[in-house]
Amino acid sequence: MTTQMKLIFSGAAGLVLVIGIASMVSNARLRSMERAVDAAKEQAAANEEAAAAAEVLAAEHVKKIEYLENELAGIGRIARRQDEEIEKIGGDVGGARRDVERARSVRAIDASVEELCRKLAELGHPCD
Repeated sequence: MTTQMKLIFSGAAGLVLVIGIASMVSNARLRSMERAVDAAKEQAAANEEAAAAAEVLAAEHVKKIEYLENELAGIGRIARRQDEEIEKIGGDVGGARRDVERARSVRAIDASVEELCRKLAELGHPCD
């Protein structure tokens, strides 16, 4: 065998060795990336489940908020109605206070039972 042939064989052997090493490194990287893809898929599935649970919880909160807003609106209507009644009662109370003051300002007249019975009899309500 000539030197040239030895060089060609050693070059080919080196090339095969380099190709083999490159193939092993490539396979190792490919397996690593496949594991990363599997982990990412698992994480995505977990995230989807968490998102679905959060959506259900958010829907419940929306329903609670709507219920409480309706209750608050009802309480507001009751409060307005009570305010109107208080204003009406306030006017009635003012009139009653004026009547009491008027009654207090009237001078008391001493009257006997006979006089009262006679006046009642004149009005059609005799004393018994």
